[in-house]
Amino acid sequence: MSNEKKIPKFISLDVVFYGSSLNYDWGGGTNYQELKKITKWDGRQYVMVSRYALRYSILHWANKLFPDEWKLAGKDELTLKMEGEKEEKRGVAHPKRELFENKKILEFPEFDLFGFMIAETEGRSALTRTSPVKITHAISLTPTNLDTHTMANLDMVKRAGSVGSNPVTIEEKADFYVYNVTIDVERIGKYLKSEHGREDIGDINIDKEEAKNRIIQLIETILNLKRDIKGRREDLSPWFAVLGIYYDGRYESYMDKIVLDRKTRYKVKRTYKKEGDTEIIENEIEEGLIPLFRINLPCNTEKQNTKEQREGIYIYYRKDFCDYSPKISNNSKSTNSEKDKSTQQNKNNTIEFTDKNKLLEKVKEALNNSDKEQK
Repeated sequence: MSNEKKIPKFISLDVVFYGSSLNYDWGGGTNYQELKKITKWDGRQYVMVSRYALRYSILHWANKLFPDEWKLAGKDELTLKMEGEKEEKRGVAHPKRELFENKKILEFPEFDLFGFMIAETEGRSALTRTSPVKITHAISLTPTNLDTHTMANLDMVKRAGSVGSNPVTIEEKADFYVYNVTIDVERIGKYLKSEHGREDIGDINIDKEEAKNRIIQLIETILNLKRDIKGRREDLSPWFAVLGIYYDGRYESYMDKIVLDRKTRYKVKRTYKKEGDTEIIENEIEEGLIPLFRINLPCNTEKQNTKEQREGIYIYYRKDFCDYSPKISNNSKSTNSEKDKSTQQNKNNTIEFTDKNKLLEKVKEALNNSDKEQK
C-alpha cells in the first residue's frame, strides 16, 4: 500500500450531547430573550446552537485544558483599527497583518484550525485562510414547544430601597443536540503561498508533531466540552458519537441520519435476606425510559468500506444511560481481547466503544501510523 493511502485525509466526528438553553439570539433591546431557532424540512422549528457559539466554547475550553499550547490572541495580536485609517475609526476585529508577514500567524491554534480574514485596504489585498476545521450548527433532536419562564430582580430592587422589579422572559429548551466536526488533516499546520498568494512570504508551516497534537487536543476538547452561559456550566460532552477516519476525499457525516427515540429499560434489583437457616432471595424489577439513538449506517460494500479508504466507523455511547440502534451483533468479537468489555466490532468494520477515550486513542493511532509510513 502506498504511503499516501496511509495518511488520514479527513477525520469526521458526529456528536450528540444533552444541554439546556445554550445560545440566545439578539433580543433587540426587549425583555424577551429568545433562543436561536431553525426551521427544517418538516416545517417545524428546532432550537439551534450556532457553529460560532460552538467554536467559541471549543476554543476557550481548549485554552483551559491546554493553556500553554492553546494561547488565545490578545491585544498584541489583534486590532480593531482599519489599516490606513485614523485610530478612532473602528473596524472589524482581525489579526494584525504583522503576524502573517512575520510568519507567526499559525502559532495560534484559532487561526490555524478555524481560519481568519484580514480585510483589504488601500494598496494591500485581503488575506484569508479557509478553516481546515468545519463545524456545523448543533440542532435539537426534537422540535421546540416555546417553553419560557419569567424572572425578576425583585429582591435586589427591594434592597436598593425601591419597589417593583425588572422582569424578563427567557426561552428554555432542554434537549439532545447533534452537530458535526470535520478536520481536513493535511491542511493543519500549513498556510501555503497557493492559498495566500504572497510569493515573498512563501509557505508558512509549523512542526508536524505540533500540528498532530493540535488535532488530538481538539478531539479531546470536544469529548470533554463545557459551555458557560448565564451563570451555568453546561456539559456538552457526547452521549453518543460517531467517528470516521477517512483516507480519501469521500468522508461522511451521520448527523442527519440520527433520530431520537425512547427505549424501556428493565433493571433487576436482587436482595438477599436470611430468616433463621433459610436464605431468601427477592427480585425487584425496575422499569424506566432511556434515550435511544437510531442511526442509518452504511451497508458493507467493497466500494465504501475498503481499508484503503477508511479504517472504520467508531461508535461511542454512554452505556446504562442511553442506547443506539441497530445494535452491533451480540456475536461480535472483541477487537483487542476477550477481557475488553468496552469494545466490540462487527462485520461492517464498525467498532463500538463505551469509553469515549477510546475514540481519542483511535485518532492518535491513525496519526501516529501516518508518521511511521512517512518515515
